[in-house]
Amino acid sequence: MSKGTPAERLEDELDRAKARGRWLSDDEQAALDREADAEALLVEAKQQRDRKLIILTGVCLLIPPLWPVALGLTLFVLYPGTMARIGLAAAITFLLGGLLLAGVLGLAMVWLIQWLF
Repeated sequence: MSKGTPAERLEDELDRAKARGRWLSDDEQAALDREADAEALLVEAKQQRDRKLIILTGVCLLIPPLWPVALGLTLFVLYPGTMARIGLAAAITFLLGGLLLAGVLGLAMVWLIQWLF
């Protein structure tokens, strides 16, 4: 709800109606208010997550063996979308590489067993 006197609230409602070109029904206004509240909660949750990641990055910077983790966290905080795509590509690459390596080692073991016996 808007804060202020009833006259100010009416003026705000009039301005919104002028901007949209029509008056909104109570149900439409309630739906818009719920969407705005949900969006505000998402933004606040993202800010809180970013604060936690920044604190974790600071802790990792204080411990030299964790510097690579700090670098990864810094990149994730700065570029979350890009790092998510890079992480997905890396996961797929490691998975396929592991499967390929397991297959090659399996074939090498079969060849070695046949060669020995």
